[in-house]
Amino acid sequence: MFHKKKPAPRVTIDQFSSLISGNLSLVGDVTFEEGLKVSGEVRGDVCHKPGTHSLLALSAEGRIEGNVSSYDALIDGTIVGDLVVEHLLELHSNARVRGNIRYRQLSMENGAVVDGTLNRMGDEEESAQVFELPRPQMREG
Repeated sequence: MFHKKKPAPRVTIDQFSSLISGNLSLVGDVTFEEGLKVSGEVRGDVCHKPGTHSLLALSAEGRIEGNVSSYDALIDGTIVGDLVVEHLLELHSNARVRGNIRYRQLSMENGAVVDGTLNRMGDEEESAQVFELPRPQMREG
C-alpha cells in the first residue's frame, strides 16, 4: 500500500579523462568528452561533444565564466553563464549559478544558490499533451 520513496538518482564518478586543476586559470572555450573535472578557473564556454554521455564535475574551488553544457553535471562551484544538462544535474551545497539552467533531472542540496530560471527539458512536449477533462454533470433530485 505505501511505497518507500526511491532515493534520488546519483551520478557515480569512476574517473575523469581531463582535469583543470586548482592552480590553473584557462582563457578560451573548452570542448570535452567523457569526464572533465574543473577545480581551477575557466573564462570561456565549457561544452561537451554532442552525442556523448559526458560528465562535468565542478569542485567547490572551481569557477566557470561562460556557458556550460554536459550530459551529466555535478556542480559544487560557481558558474556565471547559462547551464544546459541533458540528463542529470546535481547542485551541491556550495553551488552558485548566475544564469539560466535547463535540465532533465535535478537534485539540489540545501545551500545551493541559483540566480536565474530553472527550466526542465521536455516540458514543451508534455504541455502539448495536456487536456482538460469535461466537468461532471450535476444531478437534480
